[in-house]
Amino acid sequence: MAEKRWYSRYPVSLSGGLAKSHFMIKVELLDLSIEGARIRTDTDRLKVGDKVKLSIHTKPPIKVEGEVRWCRKTPRGIEAGIHFTNMDFKYRQHLQSLISQIALSSTPDAYFR
Repeated sequence: MAEKRWYSRYPVSLSGGLAKSHFMIKVELLDLSIEGARIRTDTDRLKVGDKVKLSIHTKPPIKVEGEVRWCRKTPRGIEAGIHFTNMDFKYRQHLQSLISQIALSSTPDAYFR
């Protein structure tokens, strides 16, 4: 199966909050790209197609609107893929900077020699 993503994903361990309708849940971000994230939570209240608001707990926080693309139960909780659908320019700039830092820190030292 061909990869459908346009942007590279990077493994992360960040906390966040996800709002859907009338509830807010704590989430752990497992990987991140400029267009989406994989999250883990302990609630099964997320469904494919849900419109959500995600807050990534960085300094300053990154806030983005998204849509749940997939959900699956794992031994460690419920994982879901969030596709980012709307993000203010200032948050996009901060996310791009964060991803650049992550990409540089994961580049092997031999690459810079």
